[in-house]
Amino acid sequence: MRRSYRVLAQAVGVAVMLAGVSGCVLQTKEHPRGFPEAASQEISVPASPKTAAPSSALTDARARSALLREDDLGGAWAGTQGAATWRDGLLKGRTDLPECQELLDAVYAEDLLGEPRGGVAVIGFDDDEYGAQLRYQVGAYDKGAVDARLGQVGQLVERCGEFTITGVQGREHYARVTPVGLPDGIGDVQQALRLVVADGEEGSLTLDLAAVRVGDTAVFLTHGGLYGIDDTATRDAARAGAQRLREVLKKDARERKPREKDARERKPREKDGREREPGKKEPREKGERRSSPAAPSPSGQNLP
Repeated sequence: MRRSYRVLAQAVGVAVMLAGVSGCVLQTKEHPRGFPEAASQEISVPASPKTAAPSSALTDARARSALLREDDLGGAWAGTQGAATWRDGLLKGRTDLPECQELLDAVYAEDLLGEPRGGVAVIGFDDDEYGAQLRYQVGAYDKGAVDARLGQVGQLVERCGEFTITGVQGREHYARVTPVGLPDGIGDVQQALRLVVADGEEGSLTLDLAAVRVGDTAVFLTHGGLYGIDDTATRDAARAGAQRLREVLKKDARERKPREKDARERKPREKDGREREPGKKEPREKGERRSSPAAPSPSGQNLP
């Protein structure tokens, strides 16, 4: 049996907080949620034509097959039924510390990885136990750019710590950011953080962000809600997502290997086994003479 929503007294406070950011929250079912771009069950995001790289093995179809599934998260989770925009009320604003503005902007835009370089897919889930929502994205990226961005995010988390957000309506919100530990070895590079945004003593938003790079692909998830979140769900989703992505990449490599071998065998080769350069003709055997056309007879006909 599912537990009742945590901290009933906090829920009352959250209702007051939401009234202060009226027009920014639309209730869906019993609880507000905050990721409208994940409202569809599953979508593919086209890669930017300026940054698309055909060398990536992750197509849109492969990206969709690497998405999280409901059974990866547990019985309390289901495909999202819609979302609201409390993000505008609590995450859109200016910080009192300039170095924290970049971090807040990245959190608000859900952009820790940069522009994709190949196939991308996104899916959203609702947590009926906590009233939270999880948005999950998988795609192909430039690994050097991802490593640089995640390293910068890690530095910002250490430098910011605590700061104040002044919202669009001039209301101030206390914010605290802390690192989140992900399971070791699930990716080549990984980074995660938790942002808690409070409205005085009336309530708070808890939002986890996690990114894991696997080769030239990566997963990125956001997990947040106004009634607290399941602390284990972020780590479990990151682990399950990275593992499924590895499986998809391994399967693609196995299927691609025979095709590449067949293509290599079809290429013309020199006698020593090296691939012949494009446009280079096959060399003649030693002693072989170049054939020449027969000389025409005086009458204009070729001699026998």
